[in-house]
Amino acid sequence: MFWHVFLYRFKCLFRDKETVFWTLIFPILLATLFYLAFGHLTIEKEKFNPIVAAVVNNGAYQGNIPFKRMMESLSEEGDSQVLTLILTNKEEAEALLKEGAVSGVITVSDTIGLTVKESGINQSILKAILDDYGQTAKVITSILSENPEAAAFFFEELGNQRNYTEQASFSGAAPETNVAYFYALIAMACMYSAFWGLRNIIDIQPDLSATGARRSLAPTHKIKVILADGLAALSISFAEIVILLVFLRLVLGISFGDCFRFILLTCFIGCIAGVSFGNFIGTVIRGNESLKNGILIGASMAMSFLAGLMWVDMKNIVSSKAPVLSYINPAALISDAFYSLYIFDTHKRFFINIALLCVISTVMYAVSFTRLRGEKYASI
Repeated sequence: MFWHVFLYRFKCLFRDKETVFWTLIFPILLATLFYLAFGHLTIEKEKFNPIVAAVVNNGAYQGNIPFKRMMESLSEEGDSQVLTLILTNKEEAEALLKEGAVSGVITVSDTIGLTVKESGINQSILKAILDDYGQTAKVITSILSENPEAAAFFFEELGNQRNYTEQASFSGAAPETNVAYFYALIAMACMYSAFWGLRNIIDIQPDLSATGARRSLAPTHKIKVILADGLAALSISFAEIVILLVFLRLVLGISFGDCFRFILLTCFIGCIAGVSFGNFIGTVIRGNESLKNGILIGASMAMSFLAGLMWVDMKNIVSSKAPVLSYINPAALISDAFYSLYIFDTHKRFFINIALLCVISTVMYAVSFTRLRGEKYASI
């Protein structure tokens, strides 16, 4: 009897085209809009075109070994290349600048000068490089005036540009700034599973729908009906989240790392939290179906906003200003579970989020079942 109820409930929910739109099609459309807006602005895909600059190749430039080494270091081919240098005479350099072939002309004499045709970001970067070198040279000159023995060290090191840090991810995914928006989007989709939970509650309460009145007359035990309905809602919602993940990964190319089993676990627990939230709204809130739907949508979007869906920094603000909200907001816990898989090399924080989601879901299920069990009707 249980599987009979489950099968027919599954078919009934699956035919609800309006709820399918909001729980599956809408997240996919929103993900597409996110990708079109900023999904391509990732570290993996971002390309920096080296700045083309002309250097007057005179005796002063060749004699300024530290500066020459620095310029050669910045123009070395590779991922860290900043400049593309053209060594030429003064007349040709000025001609290239006039034609717009170079962003600036660097001239070395008693001082290091920069000539530009117009202002822009490339010209600002060139000026910043020269200013940084000039300030460093002044500091070194001051030190050498007091400690001449350090000349050999500074002569060797001044022209060397080194980077001692590297951005990395323990998840195996390329470090991407905007991936947090997609984590919050998945969290929102999980919370939208609440529409299925609310649909179940409305269709089981005889005072809210004709379907509920008919089902209340059936001889099947109410616990079996509730469990079968919940399993059907969970099956559909989890399948929708898997479709969303496949769309994000294969169509939009969003990488979530190598922890695929933990990602699926997060989505599954998130769907349980969503369905339980829908049950909770359906049993605790008194009123008609429109009121319950309105409260569900408002609460889901508020939780998604606090999880960083509209503004990714909101999640950090809530964590620092009102950390309690981060521990009782299912959307924030789902998003943070993804974030912990992406950032940390251990799963401690991940399992804390999962445990809190399970506790919250259990509490909401318990409250919903208690309210349903205690309801009695004098007449329908």
